[in-house]
Amino acid sequence: MNKLTRKIRLALLSPALIIATVFSTVNIGQAQTSALRIVGRDAAINTTTNLQVWSGRSSVIDFSQTGEVIIYIRLADPSRAVFNTDAELKTNQARTIFVQPIQPLQFPGATTANITNLFVKTRSPEGIERLYTFNVVHQNGQPTNNGIAISTIVPGQEPSVTLADNRTAALSDIERGLDIAILRGYTPPNDPVVFKVREFIALARNGTAIAKAAERTNLSMSVVISLGQLGLSREPLYEIPKTPSQKLPL
Repeated sequence: MNKLTRKIRLALLSPALIIATVFSTVNIGQAQTSALRIVGRDAAINTTTNLQVWSGRSSVIDFSQTGEVIIYIRLADPSRAVFNTDAELKTNQARTIFVQPIQPLQFPGATTANITNLFVKTRSPEGIERLYTFNVVHQNGQPTNNGIAISTIVPGQEPSVTLADNRTAALSDIERGLDIAILRGYTPPNDPVVFKVREFIALARNGTAIAKAAERTNLSMSVVISLGQLGLSREPLYEIPKTPSQKLPL
């Protein structure tokens, strides 16, 4: 496995250690079961997302799929809604916010709005801070959802790995990288690492989070990242001569 990783890195002329962030995939079936509306992280950062709330019910904003923890919350008008989190912010373990409407209160000197805004600041495992904005929209009638799940991917897209240069490698890129590695002789097709990679891809495509799939198959993330980078290269897949000269020294 280490030989394969080193060979791929040499082929990509990448002498530096690859550092990457692995983003978990969204299990769409679970999201539908829990009736959470999935919002892509990029969309949630670049636009204001509506959070619908109903009398007598709580609506959630969940960051579990992104791996981010909540570090700050600001509700502009606290006279018509309250919130709490699944853990205290100071513990750096809070990932879910629960927002519930209340009977209107009056605070001296404060202004109110029918639709107020909610600011949420998060921190990723890599230390990246992001600011999200939401409109708290009070609704009547039958509830249509239980809140929002912020996701690193949009439903229908493949799970992906983010590389050190901020490019994104999807499972199809990792699979292509494996094919190139075999064709170029970096690893034989019957090598145990090949079977691990194929099992990893199958698990991830069936809803297992990427990090968990790598753990279950005992596959190093450095191999996954290297294959993703190789798959994103411009190497033609079916024009690579399968000769000993293609092998690179350790």
